[in-house]
Amino acid sequence: MCTLIMLYRLLEGFHVVAMHNRYARTGSFEEPPRVSKGRFEAYHPVDASSKGTWVGFNKVGLFAAATDQHTDGPLKAYRSRGLLLMDVLTHFSKASEAADYMEMELTKGYRRGNFLLADSREAFHILKDERVEITPLNPGVHIFTNLTVKEWVRTERVPEDLMKYVEMRRKRAVELASQIEPKGLKGVLEELRRVASDHGEERGRGSICYHGEVGWYMSSSTIMAVAKNLGDSRILYCRGNPCEGRFLDYSHILPKGGGDAAYTTVDAAAPVIELSKESMKLSGKRVALCLTGSVATIEAPKLARWLRRHGAEVQCYMTSAAVEYGVSPKVMEWATGRPVVLGLTGAAEHLVDYDLVLVYPATLNTVCKVARGVADNAVTTLCASTSPTRLVVAPAMNLRLYMNAAFREALKRLKRLGVTLVEPRISEGAAKVASVEKAVDYVIRSLSTSILKGRGILILTGPTRYDIDPVRYVSNKASGKIGYWLAKEAFQRGCEVKVIYGPGTVRFPEYIPVVKVYTVEEMLKAALTELETGRYEVAVFSAAILDFKPATYEAEKVKSGAEWTVNLIPTVKVIGEVSRRYPDVRIVGFKLEYKVSREELIRRAQDELERVKAAIIVANDLSEIRGECHKAYLIDQRGRVRDFDGKKAELAGEILNLLEENLTGRSV
Repeated sequence: MCTLIMLYRLLEGFHVVAMHNRYARTGSFEEPPRVSKGRFEAYHPVDASSKGTWVGFNKVGLFAAATDQHTDGPLKAYRSRGLLLMDVLTHFSKASEAADYMEMELTKGYRRGNFLLADSREAFHILKDERVEITPLNPGVHIFTNLTVKEWVRTERVPEDLMKYVEMRRKRAVELASQIEPKGLKGVLEELRRVASDHGEERGRGSICYHGEVGWYMSSSTIMAVAKNLGDSRILYCRGNPCEGRFLDYSHILPKGGGDAAYTTVDAAAPVIELSKESMKLSGKRVALCLTGSVATIEAPKLARWLRRHGAEVQCYMTSAAVEYGVSPKVMEWATGRPVVLGLTGAAEHLVDYDLVLVYPATLNTVCKVARGVADNAVTTLCASTSPTRLVVAPAMNLRLYMNAAFREALKRLKRLGVTLVEPRISEGAAKVASVEKAVDYVIRSLSTSILKGRGILILTGPTRYDIDPVRYVSNKASGKIGYWLAKEAFQRGCEVKVIYGPGTVRFPEYIPVVKVYTVEEMLKAALTELETGRYEVAVFSAAILDFKPATYEAEKVKSGAEWTVNLIPTVKVIGEVSRRYPDVRIVGFKLEYKVSREELIRRAQDELERVKAAIIVANDLSEIRGECHKAYLIDQRGRVRDFDGKKAELAGEILNLLEENLTGRSV
């Protein structure tokens, strides 16, 4: 993130025209501009590693961009700045609201940087260094490199050569930008292309078209013109150095009305049979399900049906080996409601713009081909034409093949490119394809644009116990089911989830890490150990933590037939300890009562919210919990109370929805 020139409200009809030259570490990858769905559609290139971006704009005209700030600061962060820009682009319409959100967010563990936000009325520069400073921007030309110097910014640790080259780029950018006459879009775009390719007096580290030292390279140049009428906007993108490559026009990704003819050529003429809906998490998403030559394709019909139950439109592609060794194409036509693509025709089935391509199962042969860009059948050609960040691969094969050195290198290459890998289950000498549940969760996670994406969430759930003799214990009524659904929902939204689980009866998916505990003290110790890592922004206390424990333990079984008095003493308040030690962690607490009025339950929950300084308290009455059905009241810091009556899985979604609102400071 290195050189950014923005012309703000200088060209009639376009409130932003900007050029962003990005310099990156060797070995990093990116993908050209694409569309991301959220509250607002966003248009931006994608970093293959973080799945975030460095420049883009959304459907309502909000522009956002970032450059580095190379002063002394942490090299590692708990969350990518690119994901922060994604939050802004997919959830905000006004620069002022986005600036307020970023000011709050940047006080956390993000790396330093310069951020620009602009809409048709206002623009802001946000500098994240030792502190966060927001500066309003007036109409004009604004230039940012990877170092902004102000009186309070300490630069004594910045290498002298870096300071020199940054200043060379800045001065040259100022000189060239001052020559741009904003009299027409075509002329301005041509001028910005020239600026992006400029070497100044010397081609090298100090030139705008960067040619750097070993370990760094110029990854791309992006030019964007954001118009009041979205259809008039422009997106130009050049991979690598503009002096050696050429800009391609990606404006076709912007909505201009009409349907997608390429996709309709693949659709079946027959009506699609509707399935009962599990959720709408994939509503409007088009998923290509690619099958390769493995007996594991037997799971594919079930997978296709479940993707559709979550709202996805599913199109199946099959290799000839999949047809020979796997499930019948007729079965997949039934499962998807569409004819299967078995080969490429003049309809150009490989150029359909799917939201996500899932290869399930993926054989060694297919994985190695995809890693090297080989396109020799319908599946591999579709993969070759798909952005790696939209590709999900679920391998399945014999364990000896799975450990093959060439295959392991292919997996590493796919990961570097940004492909999502769904790890297999190792069992009976085989790397068995991931379960349907796991594959569906990874698809939903990959397509998530939630503002929670990339954030750490620690979930405490299940009961706690204390033994009173070798065969008896005291505990409380809890299964951990609400924690299970919270963990799944958070995973699907892209969170980094970890669960601390008491001795309950729920089995968590193997892709969600779980720390098992028994007593209250063990739960507290595990929570503090995790929070000390600094990876978590949210802690959810859905566990049924005992308020009392036995004062003594009998080493031998107490014989029956006589009275036995067990003295109970108070336990430590886990939520209180966490709140005291980690005041910056957002707390979601639960308040359980028994047979009290709604008003009294809410009052007690509000008292608890104040006491532990929680973001949200979920209040419920044990007498109103009926198996999977749950009645609850969600209370937040703004005093709002939401009534809920439904399934535990739905309650988990409502809790995270309210948490998203809490993060943005408004309804989302």
